[in-house]
Amino acid sequence: MYSTRGVIASMLTAMILLGSLPAVSVAQQPAPPPPPVLMPDVVKEDDGVTLRPFDLYSVGAGFFTVARLPFNIGLCGLGVGVATILFTVTLGSAYRATTRVVEEGCAQKWFVRSDDIRPSRNSSGIFESRMERYQER
Repeated sequence: MYSTRGVIASMLTAMILLGSLPAVSVAQQPAPPPPPVLMPDVVKEDDGVTLRPFDLYSVGAGFFTVARLPFNIGLCGLGVGVATILFTVTLGSAYRATTRVVEEGCAQKWFVRSDDIRPSRNSSGIFESRMERYQER
């Protein structure tokens, strides 16, 4: 009459279809909040980025970005490999350490901007590099 396989398949199909339906609650839902008022004359916040003309520092930043790219890819790949081995060996118990290993190799600044290598004058009038700011990001 009915095969066991057909009954199981029908039950699984019915559960999948019923599970995908949205839950309907009997209680009355609260009214949705009013939409936010959009003001056309919103003042744009200054994020501290100044537009500079294209110069030698822009060329140097592009060169440094391209030159560092293979190293960054290799370091990120090595970090992912070490993190995978660490996660597997510890059976997932060192998930925080594996996250830090991946972040050490991959969650860094990959693009050098011209402001990162452009010298600036400090309060004593001596030029200094902005690489410290690059290392902090």
